[in-house]
This record gives sequence, structure tokens and C-alpha cells, in this order.
Amino acid sequence: MNSILKHGTMLCAAGALSAALVPSANAAEKLHVGVEGYMTQYFGYADNDDNGGTTDTTGFDQKSDTEIGFAGDLTLDTGLQVGLEVVMNGNSDSDEQISDSYLWGEAQFGRLEIGKRDNAAAQMHYSAPDVGLGINDSDIDDWIDNPTGGDADSAFKSTYLFLGEDKGTKLSYYTPRFMDLQLGLSYTPEFERDSNAQPGEDLYHDGIALGVNYVRAFGEETSLALAAGFMTASAPTASAKDAEGYSLGFEVSHAGFTLGGSYAKTDGNGAQGTDTATSLEGEGFDIGVSYAFDPMTVSLSYYKGEFEDQVAVAGESENDTVMLSANYEIGPGVSLLGTLFHSTFEDETGSENKGTAGLVGMTIEF
Repeated sequence: MNSILKHGTMLCAAGALSAALVPSANAAEKLHVGVEGYMTQYFGYADNDDNGGTTDTTGFDQKSDTEIGFAGDLTLDTGLQVGLEVVMNGNSDSDEQISDSYLWGEAQFGRLEIGKRDNAAAQMHYSAPDVGLGINDSDIDDWIDNPTGGDADSAFKSTYLFLGEDKGTKLSYYTPRFMDLQLGLSYTPEFERDSNAQPGEDLYHDGIALGVNYVRAFGEETSLALAAGFMTASAPTASAKDAEGYSLGFEVSHAGFTLGGSYAKTDGNGAQGTDTATSLEGEGFDIGVSYAFDPMTVSLSYYKGEFEDQVAVAGESENDTVMLSANYEIGPGVSLLGTLFHSTFEDETGSENKGTAGLVGMTIEF
């Protein structure tokens, strides 16, 4: 199945790319690139228990989250639309300075993306709403110490399917939406290399991600979204497990209320398949509700995740987080936000940290 899907993806991509390149000479002028993005600055207080640890991380801190994107698109005389986007992290402590770098083409055949961007299963996913810091695949352990090895590669912290591939360059194809249904397919030659070096098959490789969602509006106040995703990749060695995962998600909105949730199950090894001592086998789910009464939106959400972690140690590492957030739009692209949350991280060895954090911030989008 992996081989069939891989070659099918490459054929679709080649045909779509050919269609995108042929009419390019008809464009009256070159594509122009603009600047877009956001900056969020937080100030808050975190109270960490640390289970009697020697490091005291309780106290005030100021943190930031910034992305600057360079994007543009152009519609050719034939009706074909092409574009590109490069997104740079605005925080120098990030190990991923360029988070996205891809080009795309879109027409009646659908949409083709080539480069570095999240896979189709992650792009088409739905999860619990949160209007503040974010509970799913967020930076909660920037405030509350996480003594486990768990991150967003497994379902321990996120129901978005990554399994360590989110830095990998890939081909993605999305069908046109038909009767409210859309399909997406991604092929990632190699996980996480993030360079032009030839794949050495020493990391997870030949990754396939499938995504599907159904989005429908019922009148002006009610909408429904359903999503499912699947992902797999081949192991780099005989001792490593193949990477696998699937996800489910939903979102229902009516008259200002939004209810959403998701579930994911993952399997594989850490460090893109090179760390066979760490297992990504686990599952996670979230559930949440939000209510918007212009210009304010509030949300309450919960996340529960667990994974095997160290193969040689019995038991599982666990994450429990509950989060209350509010967002107040004071102008176009300018919002004040606040988040109060409590997290419990428990390592399979018994090491545990419970912590509560409260923070306020401002987001400016441009």
C-alpha cells in the first residue's frame, strides 16, 4: 500500500506541476511577495511543584511567540493560480528557524503544494477550540516543567499527526471540495532532514499521510466539521518500528457556541526512528467548548495524553491539562488574551510535576 500510494502521489504531482508550468509565460507580470504574520507577547506566573526537585522554576516570566511570513500569489491568464510562502520563526531559541517554505498551484484539478509544510492529515484535522495559549500541540511546558520525554511527535501532547516529520519536505495534493468533502494526500521522502542532501534511509522514509474532512454550513449560524487522518512511514532499520498513526476530530458551531474534540493513536520510535529505546506508542484526546460574544471569546478545554516512552521501563508517561482562555479583539488584527491552566506530567518512572500557570498577552497580526 505504501508503494502504491507513493507512486500515485508522484504521478498526480507531476501532472499538476506540468499544468502549472506550461501556461506561466502568459502572465502579464511577475508575482509580488508581501509580508504577513503575527507577534504574541506573554507575561505570566507559573507555580511548579517539581515533586521535590532541586530546580525551582516557580515565578514570573515573559515569553513570546512570533512568525513572519513572506507570501504572494498570482493568477495566470488561463485561470491557474500559483503562489509561495516562507515562514520564519521570530524567536532565536527555536531549533526550527524556517517553519514553512513551499510553493503551490491551484485550479480545477485541486491544489498541489511542494516544499516544507505540515502534511495533509495535520492540515485537515479539527480539534478542541482554545482561544489563548492553545492546549493541543502548544507550548504548555514552556511554563510547566515536563519531566517526561513526551512532545508533539506522539499523541502525548497533540492529536495532530506528525511522528517527527513536520520539518520534512514533501509533496501534498488536495482535491477540490465536492459535496462538502475533501481529500488530501502527502508524500514525504524522508523525515526531518530539512536540507537538499539525498535521503540516506537512516531516518523514517517514504512517509504517506492521508487526510479527509467534511465541512458543511446549515444556515448562517450552524456548521459541522468532521475529519480523519492516517499516516505511516518505513523504519530506517530492522530494529525500529514503522511509524503509524491515525486521528479523528470534529467541530460543531451554533449561535456563538463551538464544541470540538479529537483523538489520535500513534506508534513508532523517537528521533525519526533512530532512537529505538524510545517508543511513540500512545494515545491522546481533547475536548473543549468556546463561546463568542463580540468582541470577546472564551473557551474551556481539556487534554489527556499518554505514551510508552522508554521501552525498557514498565508503565506509561501521562499528561493531564485543563485550560481556561479568553480573547478580546480590540481592533483589526489586535487582540488581548488571557489563559489559566493546570497541568500534571507524570513520568513512567514515577517522577511527577504538577503546576498551574496564569498569563496575559497581546497578539498583533499583520
